[in-house]
Amino acid sequence: MKQKIEEINQLINGQKFDAHDPRIMIAHQKAFNQCFKYNRQVNQNHGYNLELLTALFNQIGTDPYIEPNFHCQFGFNITMGNEVFLNHDCTLMDYAPIEIGNQANIAPKVGMYTAQPVLDPQKREHNIMIAQPITIKNNVWIGGNVCILGGVVIGNNAIIGAGSVVDHDVPDNAVVVGNPAKVIRIIK
Repeated sequence: MKQKIEEINQLINGQKFDAHDPRIMIAHQKAFNQCFKYNRQVNQNHGYNLELLTALFNQIGTDPYIEPNFHCQFGFNITMGNEVFLNHDCTLMDYAPIEIGNQANIAPKVGMYTAQPVLDPQKREHNIMIAQPITIKNNVWIGGNVCILGGVVIGNNAIIGAGSVVDHDVPDNAVVVGNPAKVIRIIK
């Protein structure tokens, strides 16, 4: 399995790639099935047995709390620190790595999207995309319905206001809001 993960990551690796490549589609289907099992387990049995996600993720720290309906593209590009909370309906499109630090608190309906289509319309017709990583450092709070795009680093202790679209780096201790998100204050 590790060889297949490396093969897919080399295929994507910051380069333009075909999102419908059969290897990508197979890896996505596996992640979809794991997420479905996890979400069903929580919804029907109130069972937060994280073995399904532990097998799916690259790394997951201690005491995570992940509400349904959680979705990811592959899972193997997700690294979570300790005491991470993901509320309902979070989507992590991990075509590139997504790293979430310790004590991150992520509200409902947050989306992290590492991939985007290329600008050339003819290439878009052929599902050509490019992906960049997302890094969320320690003790970050992300409000509901936030959209975080690839290539972004969110600094330690940052707060992202509800409904924001984060398309550029956020410094440590910053409060950002809006579309696109802008710094409105620095926490001292």
